[in-house]
Amino acid sequence: MALYDQMANSLTKIFLRLAVVFIILFTLMNSNDLQAQDDLHIVQVSGLVMDSDSSNSIFGVHIYDPYTGRGTVSDYRGWFSKAFLAGDTVIFSAVGYKTATIVIPDDEGTRYNIVLAMEDAVTELADVEVNPFPTEELFKEAILAMNLSEDQENVLRNFSAESVSEMVRTMPIEGSPSMNYRYMMNQQFYNLQNAAGPRANPLLNPFAWAQFINSLKKKKK
Repeated sequence: MALYDQMANSLTKIFLRLAVVFIILFTLMNSNDLQAQDDLHIVQVSGLVMDSDSSNSIFGVHIYDPYTGRGTVSDYRGWFSKAFLAGDTVIFSAVGYKTATIVIPDDEGTRYNIVLAMEDAVTELADVEVNPFPTEELFKEAILAMNLSEDQENVLRNFSAESVSEMVRTMPIEGSPSMNYRYMMNQQFYNLQNAAGPRANPLLNPFAWAQFINSLKKKKK
């Protein structure tokens, strides 16, 4: 019994010491958190975003801090309100306008009201040359009177309606009748599938990969 009492007293002392250490650590952590919270200066930023060239407000402006990800969007009146930290760099971004940046001051208290004027972003396009044809008839006459090169004339002759019809009529049918029938049925199946539902990705089709591998084997032979 004496040995049991000694072990119980030893365990009790160890638990008491651990409890004291845990309480000290918990107190230090809470004090650090409170100090960090006291150092944070939260500012409620409210304002109106307007066009610098007019008195119109701008809706849908993205107002955010790129480092923390906090942000909001101006409403249909151009109005916004969001809590930021003093010293945060806030970006105003909208389509058709230059990006604007402000820094939240730390000497304005807990509220900061602004009216921001955004400048239009002017994009210069390349010059486009328009042919001076006032009517469609004059344009057709100019096209018909255009002098074509020899290569262009050959393309027109080779792909005329008569040439294409002759190639289709004289082109030999390769393979056996069963192969031609299978090809025709496959084409009909693909056409129906594409017309009645979403197109399948051939990269995810194992049958398509099998056909591709078999064709490679035949070419090697």
